[in-house]
Amino acid sequence: MSDHASPARIRRRTDVWFAVAVLAAVGVLCWIVVTMQQMGHDLRTANDARDALARQVQGLGHQPVAGPPGSRGDPGQSVTGPRGPQGEPGPIGPTGPVGPIGPTGQTGQTGVPGSSATGAPGTAGQPGTAGAKGDPGPTGAPGAPGKDGADGAPGKNGTDGRPPAGWTYTDPAGVQYTCVPVDGFDPNAPRYTCAPAAKPPPSPASRRGLLGVGALAMTGMYRRIQ
Repeated sequence: MSDHASPARIRRRTDVWFAVAVLAAVGVLCWIVVTMQQMGHDLRTANDARDALARQVQGLGHQPVAGPPGSRGDPGQSVTGPRGPQGEPGPIGPTGPVGPIGPTGQTGQTGVPGSSATGAPGTAGQPGTAGAKGDPGPTGAPGAPGKDGADGAPGKNGTDGRPPAGWTYTDPAGVQYTCVPVDGFDPNAPRYTCAPAAKPPPSPASRRGLLGVGALAMTGMYRRIQ
């Protein structure tokens, strides 16, 4: 361990001594103030006793050794200081009672009736401007139903909308197909089955192509039917 004290310990020790010195100075100052007040009180008491004794000696017809009581001095000149700022207005007081009704005054004299004067007729005024457009009135009651109109001319006959009984088509490979309605055919939802008229042995790739072409053809025919 080092023999030298750390700076923090030295600082704390200095603060303690400073606080002790401040307390001691405050104590001495308080003692001086109390002593001066006591001395002033004793001096006033001694002066009052001396003045009372001097007045008593004068009352007996003798001259006091300490001399007559000293003059207390003339009162100082009264000086009126400047007017202070106006204070805040106080609260409004309660309403006072209603005073008594005063006596009724005398009725005045009736005045002399004035002479009637007939003035000249005034000139006609200018016509006024048109007023603003008023708001629309309320909706009236509904009218009576109208008479039935005459019948129109009959229209032209429409085309046959029934689905076809069948059809044939040839795919890009040259194979001809025949399409016929399926069993339980419904005209509102027509469905067909298509089969090649001649069945050459197709390869797997061509079979997939034929199926795709058939599906496209059926879709197009179905759209035309719709």
